[in-house]
Amino acid sequence: MDTLQVSLFFLVSYLISRVFVKLKIPELVVYYLIEKRHISIQKLTLIIIIGSTLISTIILNVITVLTLMPLVILLQKEFKSTAEDTKKFNTLFLLSVLWGANIGGLGMITGTTTNGILIGLYDLYKIPVGSDFTFISWAAWGLPLAILLSVIGWLVLILIFKPGKLVHKADFSRELESAGISRNLQKKGFYLAICFILTASILSYLLGAFAARRVETLVLSGIWTVVFLYLFFLQNWISEDGRKTKLLVIKDILHNIPKRGLLWMAIAILITYLLWQFKFHRFIAEWFVIGFSSKQSILSLYWIFALLTIFLSEIVSNTAVQFSMFVVLFPMIKINPQMSWQGMLIITLCSSCAFMTPIATPSNGLGFGSSGKVSLKYMLLSGFVMNIVSAVIIVAWVVFVVPMVLRFF
Repeated sequence: MDTLQVSLFFLVSYLISRVFVKLKIPELVVYYLIEKRHISIQKLTLIIIIGSTLISTIILNVITVLTLMPLVILLQKEFKSTAEDTKKFNTLFLLSVLWGANIGGLGMITGTTTNGILIGLYDLYKIPVGSDFTFISWAAWGLPLAILLSVIGWLVLILIFKPGKLVHKADFSRELESAGISRNLQKKGFYLAICFILTASILSYLLGAFAARRVETLVLSGIWTVVFLYLFFLQNWISEDGRKTKLLVIKDILHNIPKRGLLWMAIAILITYLLWQFKFHRFIAEWFVIGFSSKQSILSLYWIFALLTIFLSEIVSNTAVQFSMFVVLFPMIKINPQMSWQGMLIITLCSSCAFMTPIATPSNGLGFGSSGKVSLKYMLLSGFVMNIVSAVIIVAWVVFVVPMVLRFF
């Protein structure tokens, strides 16, 4: 996708997140689930991680975290229990958002930059199967994989945190009623978000299908952006009392941005940059893989690459890890040519799966810095388990499921 088109997607998705934050739409959904439907913490965690995953398939994971962090902060603020249980509760809901945001990038071909890099390299190296990866064919296997990983992630969180033992005493009605927000406007904001997701999906498909017609797709992207800008800043919306109001004003663009979260995000980016400059990831990758002979089965090599990619992505940029692992993979392709497209796809998918550390991704740093007191011990433990499970699932999915799906396209 063109850089300008990516920028327009980023702009509109960021403004959608501002609408959600201003109108407290995520909080309204949770209020309905807890106060009206009386669902358990376990079910709420499942809804949040799947919701975060689905949102992140369309918009950047950092924007997803910005959208949902006010909800996490509200949940943390309303929870009343012992200090230890509070840290576990805070960590549980923080990770449900962060994990979903990272997993979501796997679902669509436009989900992350690493997906685009992979498709570009398939074309550059004339890998035949590369032409089979379109917006629709990727979504056909990518979305089920993302949902599966989010459900598996939920099971990992449930097993480790045991939320059934946590007592949740929250009064969302008091919090939301005191905000004085129009329910009518909240519904409009929610419908607008649904409209954004649908139109962004269609536009992403068109941009991929008609990539050669760059001028036309740029014009279409521009018109799409202008329409949303009008709806955000110029359209008058009617509240219950008949007052006309706009969804956003200029000051809302930066209102309530978590400064501490941005600081942690900057720290994560800086550490990643320094490690990348010293080529730490490439050294580890080459040193690790050199100990394995070419006589090993392709499946075992896939799992080695998957695990190594995931754990390196905990400390270094996923694009840097992706390229470094490709460098290690390419000599092996000469011995086993069938490893080419599957090995590259496994590396690409695993580079988006970093669940352990606050510095793994900018979204992890943003969420960790914005959250209340969390347990780093539980974050590392649950993330380690999820890393292992993700490697196994992704390898199995690429080897057995993706080829079957591609045959239909």
